[in-house]
Amino acid sequence: MGKVALIHRALYGGKSAGRDFRNHLRSCMAHLGFDSCPDDPDVWMRPSTKADGSTYHTYILLYTDDALAVSENPEKVLREELRRYFRLKEKSIGPPSIYLGGRVRKVTLENGVEAWAFGSSQYVQAAVKNVEEYLGKQTRYKMPAKAETPLKTTYRAELDVTPELKPQESAYYQSLIGVLRWIVELGRIDTCLETSIMSSHLALPREGHLEQLFNMFAYLKKYHNAELVYDPTLPDIDMKDFEEMDWASSEFFHIQGKEALPGNMPEPRGVGFVIWAKVDADHASDTVTRRSRTGLIVYLN
Repeated sequence: MGKVALIHRALYGGKSAGRDFRNHLRSCMAHLGFDSCPDDPDVWMRPSTKADGSTYHTYILLYTDDALAVSENPEKVLREELRRYFRLKEKSIGPPSIYLGGRVRKVTLENGVEAWAFGSSQYVQAAVKNVEEYLGKQTRYKMPAKAETPLKTTYRAELDVTPELKPQESAYYQSLIGVLRWIVELGRIDTCLETSIMSSHLALPREGHLEQLFNMFAYLKKYHNAELVYDPTLPDIDMKDFEEMDWASSEFFHIQGKEALPGNMPEPRGVGFVIWAKVDADHASDTVTRRSRTGLIVYLN
């Protein structure tokens, strides 16, 4: 106590450890010719050329101690390039089986096309176990024995007038929301709406809100073994079903007379794809504020 310590290297958990690691990471990736994606700084990309002469981007996804390479020869990228700066476990180099807590595997679809599948069962089961351990230490709350839907069908979070949670329980509520949001990121889009609804009450959670989170974990416990399959098949879209619109008067067109594109947009490379989206909103569904909640599903291919 009362003495100054001079740190000669970045220590895990130190105040500046995250910054120092990020600076080191950026320096290493720059030496390898990779740039950080403007939209997602954890995605690193580099212009590359395949053996047949076609151009594409090599990607390396780096998140803390997870690394995923997307390339014509990803093992070569990991062994001969990334290994210059980072220690890689030999047994971890190969086709991915787990990434960011989710299981990854290749599946063959009914049309014979190979696709990647991403499942969060392992993470979900671990999260459910942690909740059950918490509930086992107290008698006030319990996890429902059955939950066929994430939230009870008649429940309205904005109308909940149960007592406000105490500070410790409020912090626990907020931590559970963080877990549920990560579960959505891992592909459980069937809980996205409910997680969004319950996230609206982070500032003032109530006992009824917490009980509904336990209901969500009961639902995840029963339906933990879900997967999100990324089908690369091009969609068969009949453009006759869509009304042709004139965008000449929109704010993205009228100034320069052409589509406005980001100035730092990477050079288009590789095989093209089709972007299509589905948008819907539950008009004025919040019975107190009359606010709507909008949902978007965007498909690539």
